Amino acid sequence: MNRFVSVTCIVIVMSAAGSVHCPSANAQSLTQTLKSESLDTLTREAREKGNAIRGAILFTQQNLACTKCHGPGVDGKRFAPDLTVMPDDVTDAHLVESLLLPSKTIRKGYESITVLTNAGKVVTGRLMEQDADSVTLQVPSFELPRITINRDDIDTISPNIISPMPDNLMDQVKDRSQFLDLVRYLMELNETKRKDVAVAKSASHQSIRPELFGEVLIKEFNCAACHSDDAAQSQLTAKSAPLLSWSAGRISPEHLARFIADPLHVKPGTTMPDVMRSLNDDERQAAATEITHYLVSLSDRSFATTPVDAAAAQRGGELFHTVGCVACHSPRDESHVETLAESSVPLGPIADKYSTSGLVEFLKDPLQSRPSGRMPQMKLTHWEATDIANYLMSDHDEQGARSESSFDLNQSLAKAGKTRFDKLRCAACHSSPGHSSPSSGAKPTSLPLAEVNRNNGCLSGQSGPWPMFDLSPDQTAAIQSALDNPQRKLSTPDQVAVTLTAFRCVNCHQRGELGGVSDERNPHFQTADPNLGPQGRIPPTLTGIGAKLNPQWMRQVLASGRAIRPYVLTRMPQFGINNVAHLVDDFAETDQLPEVQYADFQDETEIKKVGTELVGTSGLNCIVCHTFQLQKSANMPAVDLTEMAERLQKKWFYHYMRDPQRLSPNTIMPSFWPGGRSLRADILDGDTNLQIEAVWQYLLDGRQARTPRGLINEPLELLATDEAVMLRRSYPGIGKRGIGVGYPLGVNIAFDAEQMRLAMIWKGKFADPGGVWRSQGHGNVRPLGDSLMNFAKGPDLDDAERPWQVDEQRPPDHHFGGYSLDEKMRPEFRYRFAEVDVHDRFVDTVDEASGQPYLRRVVSLTAKSARGGLAFRAASGKSIVQVDERKFRVDDRLTVQIDQDHDGKIAETTDGQQLTIPLAIEQSPTELTLEYRW
Repeated sequence: MNRFVSVTCIVIVMSAAGSVHCPSANAQSLTQTLKSESLDTLTREAREKGNAIRGAILFTQQNLACTKCHGPGVDGKRFAPDLTVMPDDVTDAHLVESLLLPSKTIRKGYESITVLTNAGKVVTGRLMEQDADSVTLQVPSFELPRITINRDDIDTISPNIISPMPDNLMDQVKDRSQFLDLVRYLMELNETKRKDVAVAKSASHQSIRPELFGEVLIKEFNCAACHSDDAAQSQLTAKSAPLLSWSAGRISPEHLARFIADPLHVKPGTTMPDVMRSLNDDERQAAATEITHYLVSLSDRSFATTPVDAAAAQRGGELFHTVGCVACHSPRDESHVETLAESSVPLGPIADKYSTSGLVEFLKDPLQSRPSGRMPQMKLTHWEATDIANYLMSDHDEQGARSESSFDLNQSLAKAGKTRFDKLRCAACHSSPGHSSPSSGAKPTSLPLAEVNRNNGCLSGQSGPWPMFDLSPDQTAAIQSALDNPQRKLSTPDQVAVTLTAFRCVNCHQRGELGGVSDERNPHFQTADPNLGPQGRIPPTLTGIGAKLNPQWMRQVLASGRAIRPYVLTRMPQFGINNVAHLVDDFAETDQLPEVQYADFQDETEIKKVGTELVGTSGLNCIVCHTFQLQKSANMPAVDLTEMAERLQKKWFYHYMRDPQRLSPNTIMPSFWPGGRSLRADILDGDTNLQIEAVWQYLLDGRQARTPRGLINEPLELLATDEAVMLRRSYPGIGKRGIGVGYPLGVNIAFDAEQMRLAMIWKGKFADPGGVWRSQGHGNVRPLGDSLMNFAKGPDLDDAERPWQVDEQRPPDHHFGGYSLDEKMRPEFRYRFAEVDVHDRFVDTVDEASGQPYLRRVVSLTAKSARGGLAFRAASGKSIVQVDERKFRVDDRLTVQIDQDHDGKIAETTDGQQLTIPLAIEQSPTELTLEYRW
């Protein structure tokens, strides 16, 4: 074999015998190979040899993106045709041809166009909407975004004869056998076209009706604090004001005084009214000062500030933008400027308001100070709350600190403040020691809501002896719309819509046409597993949820935020069970599914045995994707099967198994019973209902269910014998551009070709590739052996003064140039930084004194002219200790020794320490030699 070819044969040890094919450097791609075969042969063998079950699983894989493009789409408009309802003239041969030659026949209505703008920008996609003013295209990129272009900005529009489906898409499957499996599944879909079925009926509004939004606002602004509201029949609890006994000592007295004096200016968008609008400026300031002293007197706790922790703030920024905070609050740019302020719940001058410790307490459990639940509990740990608090406090000034409070409590002013507090009827909304709770104490003193004069009061927008609210014209109109209905009796679907809107559940969830993740906030909904597509990051739909979840499970979700999707990084908040408990019954009353004829069976033991078979790899292969008893599948961590029967209603399960996409539009779950016809005609005589019943009976055993076949796989192991072995695949913490190398002496590395760095080093056994080979390439290679060291991200060679700010991308001034292999197949990596060419070589060596293997790394740097100001990172860790002049110990596990011509420095980082070596190229090549020993 040519030693410079980047393919290396490897020895595999596994429980079952297998063969390894080592392709030549100029081998054809799979697509090219398949195109060279006759259409008749591929069609015949797909029907005879293809496995529809395996094909169904391939259909869901992210690299093929079948479900992304051929899925339900937006507003019922798919990017590509619905493969469950193919036209009658589609043949087996047509399916094969469509996969290999997608541009040969493009379904009418799914053609793409190219728009050239006046500015020279080219946009290609499917035409979704057009009118006299604009054209909207859906473009074939990761999230299939829609782009609207004004007609005035368009130069030309031209049709395309090339399909958006890539011509070489079949290169993404592993081999010819998988291609035949995929075709066989499509054949099944074509033969058993889906019939229309009824789906869950739910409240469905394009947007919440104005009169319902008015009901939300009446509770949001707590109008009943002043006005009796006998006509209201809403189960939604009013938004209560913060508990003042909790706030004292945790909120800055200076902020309190400013806010009380002028709440609408200090925090625009606040629901706190200005109750002193009738006072002149001096009187307002005096009243605010007195009330502030009264509030501070409610606690012995003193307000104290602490400096912002920069490292914590950086972590907090990432949490703030991923756990769900920005579903309601505005995301922020690097300068802390709110980017969606107009459509977000305002935070106000939060760094002026709280102490860091007070904000941490609030974030950990907002319900203790605001029990009405509009600010929910986000299940933050103490350290997560600390990080987010530091992030929110860090926008105060460049130093991240502020001066200490100079407030001195004056008891005389506090006594006067209590009188002011009573006179202004603050206790109508706020609870505090010595005053009754708002719900049982302060009685309404004004007219009933139904009798208010809207031209002379809170809704008039004019100043007077009434509270002044910061109401927009739309809010005013919505409240008036609600009051125009004298009965104000809400149906159960309306109760649901009002509650979901009030608690902003619809910012994350969609129910019917109400709510859903907005385009602006969509990028902030992240996942730990991109293989799952949108269902891996977008919270599930609430459409039909009352017919889906068992009431007890739903109560646990609402009460404690119980979750089954750990890959969705946005968390399920807790609003307080007393605030949302009515939803359990309301959902159940509103959502109904058509009746189902459940299958009858005679032998429970036998039916569960069949269910075990169907769930396993010898049946429907459910276990390939689903977690079971907390043990992850090889393919992706889809919802755990263990609790499924406890969670789901049986009727919903039957409907879902027959047609997953109808009930869960974002799902990548394939249909194993398309059109009601089973893909496994050999099990239970192909009886669809009986097969579904068998799976259900198996799931009923929950944690006592037998382990299905295929869950436990014997590990694979790559061995290096006389030569080094390489595996270019995805590695933990590296990604898909990882290059693992196992050396004959039992020392190993993983090199990151994306960021040009030594990412991992370990000794002993090399690696288990099962994570990528068993999951169609989507998992990770698992390093074996011991003493694994993970090094920090970012390139090893960089500018000493202006290093690249590390993220997940490729450094812009670094370029990977491949590698060459020596006679023992050991690679020498080649890359460039700016004008410096680097050859980075690792050689396994035996220490003569101890007989132990170690790695020698030789880094050769070449430049056309002298270059100084470089730094090379040799290692990183939590702690690095200098043993002697040139020897350093990393995390007390790995020793790094530097050659005689260079010196090492220990530098502090946000995550620990790193060992760097200053470099200057005065003559080319310049060499740096490092030794890594355990």
